[in-house]
Amino acid sequence: MRRESHDAEAATAEAIARDKMASRPRAVIAAGPDSRLLRAVLEPWCPVPFVARPGPALPGWAGSLDWVVMLAPEGSDTGSASAVAEAVRRGAQVVVACPPTSLVADHAAGRYTTILPTVTGDQLATAVVMLDYLEQVGLGPRADSESVATAPDEVAMSCSPHRDPAVNPAKMLAIAPADATPIVWGGSVLAARGPSRGRVAAPLERSRRPRRRRRAPAAAARSGPAA
Repeated sequence: MRRESHDAEAATAEAIARDKMASRPRAVIAAGPDSRLLRAVLEPWCPVPFVARPGPALPGWAGSLDWVVMLAPEGSDTGSASAVAEAVRRGAQVVVACPPTSLVADHAAGRYTTILPTVTGDQLATAVVMLDYLEQVGLGPRADSESVATAPDEVAMSCSPHRDPAVNPAKMLAIAPADATPIVWGGSVLAARGPSRGRVAAPLERSRRPRRRRRAPAAAARSGPAA
């Protein structure tokens, strides 16, 4: 994340200086496989309607009054390339975080296109670059890359396999449901990604353990963070 933010800093600053002068879009459309991740973060904050379209097609109404944003960490997905090419053809303002020499970047070339260059191929790092840009053009919440990068550093240290199991949160979490069926709850749109497709449920799926995935009811979500 730190590397992506540093490498994209100059291009992002240039894009922000240019796009801050643009009028507020009618709607923001997140396209591509990672569109739901952007929606989970941005939908509660975005001052205009926000739509996620993970497939290769855009809504029929999308056009020159709208922004199309996309995360393409690898830049090689043909569906993403198709969606971004369609956005360019319709005259939409296009913002893509992807490698500058990639299939998606090639299809995104256009008069109203902004490329935020990425190099690591990491989904979360690419998302932070995009969120930083959207925050500075008034379409999203603040996303400080250093704060986001520090959080997994702290988790990695507290959950290190070399740390005493008696005070290791990861070991305690692994032991607690050993003889039970885990139920993974998401207490918000963003937290619900953990139960659905995120890094909480995925290890359980790979281990072939039975599990249940649910989004917490509204009342439970208000009472505290996701479990």
